[in-house]
Amino acid sequence: MLLRVRVSLPDRPGALGAVTRTLGAGGADILQVTVLESVAGRALDEFTVAVANPAVRERVTAGLEAAPGVRLEGIWETVEPPGAFPDLGVLAQVATNPSRGLATLVDAAPALFSAEWAALVETDPEPRVITTSWQAPDDLMLPELAPLRPRILSIPGGPHLAATPFDGTSTVLVVARRQAPPFHDVELTRLTVLADIVGAIVGKGAHSLG
Repeated sequence: MLLRVRVSLPDRPGALGAVTRTLGAGGADILQVTVLESVAGRALDEFTVAVANPAVRERVTAGLEAAPGVRLEGIWETVEPPGAFPDLGVLAQVATNPSRGLATLVDAAPALFSAEWAALVETDPEPRVITTSWQAPDDLMLPELAPLRPRILSIPGGPHLAATPFDGTSTVLVVARRQAPPFHDVELTRLTVLADIVGAIVGKGAHSLG
């Protein structure tokens, strides 16, 4: 089982080592560490770890919650393989078959961003869902997406969202997750860059799945 673990910790020597020791003591195998930000004396780090079973996850959670100065922001399942450059794999698929480029991106986005579902939404003249990934709910409810720009959103009582428009179009890619913290600016930037490249490959008719 792969997990993403987001923690806030003091930005000082030894703090990261203490967190990694806590993860190891709980039985987690650390595969990747990403520094999301460092602000006002605290760092926000995200770990990708492998655990053998749910009991290990519970031990890791308990250990981090008890660690001095550490705040557990979230722990959730992921299928994103660390260090495998999955974005490049998706771009290669899109380049091979541009006519299915947007559908390919929508299908791949949940795994790429440790999310639950993704949707392609046309906003002009009225919002309508063009296509979704397979785990998207049937009664898809979305917040106001205008003005069209990369945004991090949340639906009260619903999922956290990251949304980015395709350049030169009124089409928006939306990625959503519930059992995880809100998307970070680093994730939104990555989503936006990926959408920009896919849009360039597909062309200005990016709103059409062809």
